Amino acid sequence: MQEYLQRSRLGEAMDALGFRFLALILSLGWFILLWGVRLPAIAAGLSLFCLIMLLERKTRDARLRRKESRLRIQLGGEMLLEKLLMEPPAKAHFEAAAIFSAAYPLQLLQAGKEGVLCRLRNEPVLFSFFQSPSSAQADAAKALFFQRSAKERGAARLILCVPCKISTDAYRQGKGEIPITFLDRDTLITHFGAASPATDAQLVALGKRKRVHAPATQWLRLIFSRARAKRYILYGILLLALYLLTHLLYYGLPALFCFFLAAGCHCAPRNQSVL
Repeated sequence: MQEYLQRSRLGEAMDALGFRFLALILSLGWFILLWGVRLPAIAAGLSLFCLIMLLERKTRDARLRRKESRLRIQLGGEMLLEKLLMEPPAKAHFEAAAIFSAAYPLQLLQAGKEGVLCRLRNEPVLFSFFQSPSSAQADAAKALFFQRSAKERGAARLILCVPCKISTDAYRQGKGEIPITFLDRDTLITHFGAASPATDAQLVALGKRKRVHAPATQWLRLIFSRARAKRYILYGILLLALYLLTHLLYYGLPALFCFFLAAGCHCAPRNQSVL
């Protein structure tokens, strides 16, 4: 769950400041491009900026509610998924099948160690949950094992929940005599989270966890990560456009700095770190 603790108050404040700065640049730049560097253009740009900020403030509550709902589903789904990994196989199969039966016409018939025999649209299927950590990979051998179990139980199809990576050989094996419908990790988290979203106590407990203080090398890798290169280039282009329009030096120097950061992102190693 450490990935939910990556954002700090300073990071959120810098993102909000960057959004306001970008909105101000675009508002002023649009009218300066149309009318030139004149007082009416600056006044119109500031007015547009105020309207954007007012709209952002009016929609903030709705965006926060949507963000909270997504967080509850994501966190609740991951917690339930981790819980099923530690359960006995028969119980894990049954609980996963029960959750999906609420969203699909899946009729549970008989539970077992290899899965739950179900009926889906008048077709016998075996619903199985592959207990494996996210760092593992489901290969063709695992797919073949569950296919044999489905054939022994008299199922015509197999629905396999896989909370880890799925190899291409497993997908190829899933097109055999007993076809396999793979449910990947994201699908499982979405359905598990909808069935059991995180409670207020769990969200509060997550917020009280102490963040890991990273050394300076990890901060540098975070600043020069490749995922931030496009954002640096965009900021640099906008600042450079303002410099070409206004010929003011305090637009040109930040533009060069943004291009320097983008170049550093491409020159930095690919090692990723999590705060």
